[in-house]
Amino acid sequence: MRRFFAKLKNVFGHGSAERALTREVDAHLALLQDEFERRGMKPADARIEARRAFGGIAQAKELHRDERSIPWVEQTLQDVRYTVRTLLKSPGFTAVALMTLALGIGANIAIFTIVNAVLLRPLPFPESERLVRVFDDLNGTGVKDVGLSVPELDDLRNRSGLFESISAIFPASAALLGGDRTERVEGLTTSFEYFRLLGVSAALGRVIEPSDAVPGFTEAVVISDGLWRRQFGADPHVLGRRILADEDAYTIVGVMPPDFRHPAQGLAADVELWTAAGFKANPFPLPPSRAYRYLPGALGRLKPGLTVQQAQQRLDAFVAELSRSYSMEYPAASRWSVRLESIEESWTGNVRPMLVVLLAAVGFVLLIVAVNMASLLVARSSARTREIAIRQALGASRLRLVRQVVD
Repeated sequence: MRRFFAKLKNVFGHGSAERALTREVDAHLALLQDEFERRGMKPADARIEARRAFGGIAQAKELHRDERSIPWVEQTLQDVRYTVRTLLKSPGFTAVALMTLALGIGANIAIFTIVNAVLLRPLPFPESERLVRVFDDLNGTGVKDVGLSVPELDDLRNRSGLFESISAIFPASAALLGGDRTERVEGLTTSFEYFRLLGVSAALGRVIEPSDAVPGFTEAVVISDGLWRRQFGADPHVLGRRILADEDAYTIVGVMPPDFRHPAQGLAADVELWTAAGFKANPFPLPPSRAYRYLPGALGRLKPGLTVQQAQQRLDAFVAELSRSYSMEYPAASRWSVRLESIEESWTGNVRPMLVVLLAAVGFVLLIVAVNMASLLVARSSARTREIAIRQALGASRLRLVRQVVD
């Protein structure tokens, strides 16, 4: 191991090692020259004879370099230095090559970064594969996502046997008062299980829990980190502060972490304010009816061990049973159904095809860049035919020549 590190030191201390080697060779030649002069030879003749007796100086130095260093590392460094000198001699070629590579590699890095963040990286929720969006469809009329009624939500929660928990999600835009200034923000009304369903907690204060359940709206509200910083100056004493959202009074009970996002699209922007309701008191229609599908949708967590496909099969059977039990509310011609969609697909469904196409496009751009670079290198190497022939005649290996051309 010590010998290896000593060799590695010689590789990177090339200049001092070469000077030491030159001094050692000169000392040997001087000793031989002195010996021949003592035998009566003239200094000039003694110098020639000393060189003849010593042998090939370049070959001896090369053998010594192989012993004192790591040849392939030293050769690589030599090739790199040679490449730098060559590129500096050809600024036009260097500029074209760098711009071509920057175009291809930069575009690929940019698109892959987006694809990785949106499609490849797992969602920031525990066991996110169990999270699904729930939609009502009327296949007989060709209408999808018609909204859920409160009785349907209760059936899914209490009778389907599929969900560990389920929450309505009702996005709405509201004018916020009570902060530094009036601002229209994206709000979300949910069931009281919403935060427990996602497995998230507040960074400051608490989230809304099932223990907060009331028939109508709760006064508790949770805000985003961005809204907290923008409207309340990141005040740690914001908890308990009263605000108005479209003239409805709420009390701030928690602030979410900076990286928390609602795992679905809002109306126009990221959700920044969360409240909850039981949907069974004013201002909601009373009594709850299956005909009033005013809940835009639901978010559910499947029971452990259930895949989305298995849950959908069991849900289809459950929906058929409900359709028979409530034939007046679900006419056969409407072909009512409930559709599950994994949260990953729901979150990225609109942009997934576009991102895949963009990734394929920049992949072709990189391929074109590689072809152009290969053409440039071939054209450049053809102009160095004589140089390469001389190097080969002097003993350079094919691998070394190819490496220098490619570098």
